[in-house]
Amino acid sequence: MLLILIPSLGVLSADQREALARALASRFRLITWSAVALLLLSGLYNVRRFYWEEPGGAAWDYLILKVLLSFLLFGIVLGITIPFRLFEPLRARRRMWLLVAFIIGVVIVLISAYLRRG
Repeated sequence: MLLILIPSLGVLSADQREALARALASRFRLITWSAVALLLLSGLYNVRRFYWEEPGGAAWDYLILKVLLSFLLFGIVLGITIPFRLFEPLRARRRMWLLVAFIIGVVIVLISAYLRRG
């Protein structure tokens, strides 16, 4: 969406862009929230399997950072996909927030790779 669809929206009028964004958000909602639920479940499983018995240290520091970034990412996804007036400012700058979400996602994956390596 960030790399292909949003740059292509320039050919549409403001009303058409908003209508398309609403339609996409409603269709993305199921996929997005299913992915969020899967990430939460797999994260809890991995914590229980690999870190539960670990006594603190750098691994837990990175794990806590990963969890905090994940909650931030989930908040951005919530704001972009749920049609509440409260989130209008977030949706008004959708392109910027999608870029932020993309960067946070990459950082989360890198932290995950680091944790799996260790």
